[in-house]
Amino acid sequence: MKLYEFLRLSEVEQYEAVWSLGVHVDTHIKESIAISLYVINDFYCEVFYDIQTNKILYKQTFKQGERLDKYLDKIKI
Repeated sequence: MKLYEFLRLSEVEQYEAVWSLGVHVDTHIKESIAISLYVINDFYCEVFYDIQTNKILYKQTFKQGERLDKYLDKIKI
């Protein structure tokens, strides 16, 4: 699945794609938010969770740039 195809999915379908197609790379915690990085083919998706409420807050997708920089030591290219 390419990023464009992913973005055309509904919100529910996007989360289903992350869980079924995504490979978990890393999770880090910033204050009370856990941020998990998943890779799906040629793009990445960060899922933000509220640790206190155990709820998903939102997700962000990207291919490169600053968002990816903090994970570079965890990703095997």
